[in-house]
Amino acid sequence: MDLIPQIKLYGADSCHKTQYYQRILDKTELPYTFLDVIANEAYGDELRSLYENRKLNFPTITIGSKKLRNPLKEDIDKWLTKLIPSRLNIEHNKERMQFTLNVNGELAKVDYSIKDGKMYLNHSEVPYNLRGQGIGKVLVEKTFEQLNREGYKAVAVCSYIRIVAQRSDTWSSIIEY
Repeated sequence: MDLIPQIKLYGADSCHKTQYYQRILDKTELPYTFLDVIANEAYGDELRSLYENRKLNFPTITIGSKKLRNPLKEDIDKWLTKLIPSRLNIEHNKERMQFTLNVNGELAKVDYSIKDGKMYLNHSEVPYNLRGQGIGKVLVEKTFEQLNREGYKAVAVCSYIRIVAQRSDTWSSIIEY
């Protein structure tokens, strides 16, 4: 759905903190590369180049260009969610008539109305500071997946939702424009 940024764990095989981060990353089921900075001098040099002080600051996790030195598990989860929005779960709030993605406490949403047994997807919105990261596309596609699971047919009223629907034949059986 979206590109997964390269994830690297710089550490030492014998380091208990490095082993802890390996377990965390293994549970995400995302591909990552472990770089033993003690066993391989080139990996040590690569890690040193990330820091102004040129020290072997391990464990360090990089997710794309984001660098996390000795992070809390919550910080790893936060950055993985921010940088890989396809990991998010869609929520369908029937009372509010919207589908939402919670991105680290901020809601991206699709508002709808129902008329004559069809769901009209009227508006999609991504918080301003989260725009340009692919979250809108993930939001709309996950909305379509949820519609399909729940057995709804829908009409794409919002121009952005219509564009996402038109770019893939996958949704033609449930989405009208």
